[in-house]
Amino acid sequence: MVIVKMNNTTVECSIAASELREIGLTPEAIVNGEKKSVPFMAQLNREVGEQLGYNPETEVLMMSKNMMMDGSVRIFAIKMSNEDIQKSADRIRGSAEAILREMTQERVNAIKEKAGVEKGQALNEMISHVSELIEQIYDQDEMEEPQIEAMAKPLVNKEKYMARFSSIDGAARFAKISAALPITDSRLYKQDKDYFLTLILEPDGDNAVYDLRRTGLEYADELLMNAPEQTHIEETGKCIIKEDALTHLKDML
Repeated sequence: MVIVKMNNTTVECSIAASELREIGLTPEAIVNGEKKSVPFMAQLNREVGEQLGYNPETEVLMMSKNMMMDGSVRIFAIKMSNEDIQKSADRIRGSAEAILREMTQERVNAIKEKAGVEKGQALNEMISHVSELIEQIYDQDEMEEPQIEAMAKPLVNKEKYMARFSSIDGAARFAKISAALPITDSRLYKQDKDYFLTLILEPDGDNAVYDLRRTGLEYADELLMNAPEQTHIEETGKCIIKEDALTHLKDML
C-alpha cells in the first residue's frame, strides 16, 4: 500500500489488487463496503488519522473509494474541521444561488422561443455555464501548497498461515525446523485424518517469510496464507493443542 500525504488535510492511498488478495479481500469488497472489509478499513482509518493528526471529537474524516482499471483501489481521505465544513457549505450555497439565477423561467422561455441552430446554441451556452458553476463547488481556492510525502506500508504486520499434514510426525518435523522463526502463536487441529497447524508469523524481514514457506514446501502437504479455509478448520476441527503447538510438537521428536 502506498500512502501519499498531499497536505495537512488530504491523503491518497493506493492498494494493489494482489495486496488485497494476500489478506483475503477483493477490490469490490473495499469499494462496496462489504462486511469483511470493515477490519481493514478500520485499520486504514487509524493510519490515515495518524498521518493527518485527526481529532474525531472535533473533525470529520471523509473518504472516497475508487476501483482503477488495473484492479487496484485508490482511496482519498480528507480531514474537515468546522471551518472547512462552513467554507464548503458557503461555496455550495453560492454556486446553488448562481445556478438558480442562471436557470430562471424567463431564460428557459427565451430558449424555447428560439428556432433551429440558435435554440441549440442558446441551450448549450446555458448548460455550459451551469456546469462551470457546479465545478466551482469542488474548487479549493484556498487549498494549501502541496507538501507531498509518500511512503510504502505493508497492509499487515503479521501473517496467518495454516499447514496441513497427513501425519503427526510430519507436523513435528515441520515444528522442529520452524521453531526459531518469529511465530507468536501456534495451534494444532485435527479434522478427519489430517492435522492442521495454524501459525501467526510476525516477519522481521523477507528471510522469515522465505524460510517458513521453504519449510512448508519440504515438510507440509499444503501451506496456506490468510486463507478462508483456516476459518473453517478453526470452527469445525478439533483443537488438540491450544497454545504453543510448535513447542509441544518439537518435543515429540
